[in-house]
Amino acid sequence: MQYIKPHQTTLVKMMKAFMLSILAGSFLVLTGLSFGPRVDGDNGLTVLNTAIAKPVPPDCSDGWRITGYYTPVETDFKTGDLREVEIVDMGNESFNSEFLRTVFDDDKGFGEGWGKTRFGWYIGYYRGRWHKADAPLDAHDKPLEPDTVAVDPAIIPNGSTVSIPDLPGDLGKLKFTSNDVGISVHGKHIDVYTGEGRDARRRMYRFTYEEDDKGLTRVCYVPAKTITSKTSKEPDSKQQKF
Repeated sequence: MQYIKPHQTTLVKMMKAFMLSILAGSFLVLTGLSFGPRVDGDNGLTVLNTAIAKPVPPDCSDGWRITGYYTPVETDFKTGDLREVEIVDMGNESFNSEFLRTVFDDDKGFGEGWGKTRFGWYIGYYRGRWHKADAPLDAHDKPLEPDTVAVDPAIIPNGSTVSIPDLPGDLGKLKFTSNDVGISVHGKHIDVYTGEGRDARRRMYRFTYEEDDKGLTRVCYVPAKTITSKTSKEPDSKQQKF
């Protein structure tokens, strides 16, 4: 039989392919990953292996104080005189005094943070001044959504998924998102935003977990997958309660 000598270029390509296959195999062995089929030893079936990321376990701890906050609606307030305030980039306007006190109480130094006016837009108090917006805003200038929570970002990172398993009934099954901060929300303290109006106010008290008969409770969280850029600005505290 006549021997045909392979072309030199062909030999080089074959050697490169061989070396790449060795390197790829070594990588899979070192990392523990397998993308090819394997045979199940118990029943002889061929099973396709894929690399599956393990879920991050929640970080849980006890001793948390839970409170709630909501957005009051001016038309729900039937008593109280009118009070005039100056609004940034708008000028002076008058509102129900009890409504404004609920949004921010000058004597106490805190309030719900935002309220819906009889005009349909929202008024909020932060940085020592009254502001107008089309929605109640969180610390990142985004509209507040029910079941958002205000947290201390030094304890729970922004964007984390939070659960409070010892809350009564179905509340203990809810998943919250940590997108807000509060002027007095520090350490192991979570403030749950419940929405607008009277129903939201009633729901707010179901979350309160700080009285003597309830004590402190357990909280779990899983950090968000994405990490906020170091160049992003520090969040403002537009939620003033507690």
